[in-house]
Amino acid sequence: MNVVMRWCSRRAKCRWCPDHIEKGQPMVSVVFWNKGDETKRTWNSYFKYHPQCFVDQGLDYLKRNPYSAPKRGRRSKLSETDRRRRFLLVRKFHALEQRKHKIVASYPDRVLVENRLEKQMIDIMLDVSKLGGVPKSWSTKFG
Repeated sequence: MNVVMRWCSRRAKCRWCPDHIEKGQPMVSVVFWNKGDETKRTWNSYFKYHPQCFVDQGLDYLKRNPYSAPKRGRRSKLSETDRRRRFLLVRKFHALEQRKHKIVASYPDRVLVENRLEKQMIDIMLDVSKLGGVPKSWSTKFG
């Protein structure tokens, strides 16, 4: 969506009020870009507003949709020290994962290095399981 304030080049109908926007008056142009593909072609939507009408329609929208505080996730049951330990273990796990991905296939001891890294990752998974559980995505990291 593009919103631009510009001068009206010809008479146009305001989307909010019944009055027309005359040539040479300021107006707000709103363009909704509809991305199409080969199977579905759509038109772009182009709306014109008086500057004050654009503000009024925005305020009307806010009146109809009052502010509500966003929902927070569950509060962690871990203590501050356990949360810090878990964070450090997760960070170490991902560092080992990056090291595993950077192993070059032509290295002669590649398999030994991969096995050592996977063992370290499994040890970290066991430690993390005591601190709130293992993330589901970690189950796909081996194989």
